[in-house]
Amino acid sequence: MRKMIELQSPVVSKNIQLGDELSLFPSVSNEFTYDTFFRRYMEPNLPCIFQSWLTAEWAARKIWVSDNKIDVDHLVHKYGLAEVPVADCDQKHYNSQQKETFLLKNYLSKYWLNHKCEENKSHQKCLYLKDWHFVRAYPEAKIYRTPIFFCSDWLNEFWEKREDSQDDYRFVYLGPKGSWTPFHADVFQSYSWSANVCGRKKWIFFPPGAEESLKDCMGSLPYDIAKSGQNLDALGALTVIQEPGETIFVPSGWHHQVWNLEDTLSINHNWINATNILQVWRQLLAELLKVEDAISDCRSMEKWEDQCQLVLKASHGMDFIEYYHFLRAIAKPRIESLRSGSDLTVLDGHRQGRRHTEYDVQRLRDALLALLDDHHVGHLDTFESLAEPPAALLDQLNDLL
Repeated sequence: MRKMIELQSPVVSKNIQLGDELSLFPSVSNEFTYDTFFRRYMEPNLPCIFQSWLTAEWAARKIWVSDNKIDVDHLVHKYGLAEVPVADCDQKHYNSQQKETFLLKNYLSKYWLNHKCEENKSHQKCLYLKDWHFVRAYPEAKIYRTPIFFCSDWLNEFWEKREDSQDDYRFVYLGPKGSWTPFHADVFQSYSWSANVCGRKKWIFFPPGAEESLKDCMGSLPYDIAKSGQNLDALGALTVIQEPGETIFVPSGWHHQVWNLEDTLSINHNWINATNILQVWRQLLAELLKVEDAISDCRSMEKWEDQCQLVLKASHGMDFIEYYHFLRAIAKPRIESLRSGSDLTVLDGHRQGRRHTEYDVQRLRDALLALLDDHHVGHLDTFESLAEPPAALLDQLNDLL
């Protein structure tokens, strides 16, 4: 594949410990391009860590940090009235942590600053501000720009284009030393990237499939792998220490758990693109099969297949019709770009060339073929009422290619 997006910036992959498998994660050259990242990490679905040069020019690293510490006063002054989700790290809620909503000023002034007092730590909850939709709440703030390596981001492009958009997958995390995130793989089999604005984190990764060895007799994965009682290194665990300013690339389907080694503020995106779109489809189909099995005793009910889609949307966050709307929303600007001969503007104003757009269209076609080949689609009323059904969109993509 020819180069898609050019970039002349140095990068070093470091702090990676994998015993005999260290060769899976080689250091990269000082002239690191998007093409190199694509071939060495994104396409083979391997993690890497970018040193702090990648985020050095972010406003967040300059105005949210003072004397190498999180500038609490600035955050309270600028965003104190923001409503933010806060997780209690000591309270399990299904396979996640119990959450409640705080005003940011209350979280920082009444909890964070009080938590710093040594005599109070043993008596207080460990509260972790997670999944704050900062960009959605403050689109004009411009406190960072998505790095070019991660700008082919269909997931957030989709939500930006929707007129009824109430969501996105761009988050700010803020947690004290000792706060943590349970063992999980990211939503929809998405990639993610996580940049430390301030503080340090410890990550433990398992490559896809390796997590199977952690399941209990009921087939459930552990909530906290530190308490699993197993030799994680022997099971293929990969440990990464992330320093201030550094950015982790989390590949699709890699289970991981994360601890804040210090008071830490980070920026995180989930993202999907041409390289992992078929993994997204396979996961969606697998989740549907779980739903069908769970409510198989209701198979005789009218429009059972449509009911399964409702449950799928509620449990997984996406059903087949939204998956198609997603593909169509991504396909349309790429079709127009190839027809007009103009470059395509993607996330945060980055531009991609024709070769990249052609690659996107090829993978969109593959995703539509997989959707149309699945027997479930023919049983769903929602597809019959579409002004532009999947087959019509597929014809447009085939014409271009």
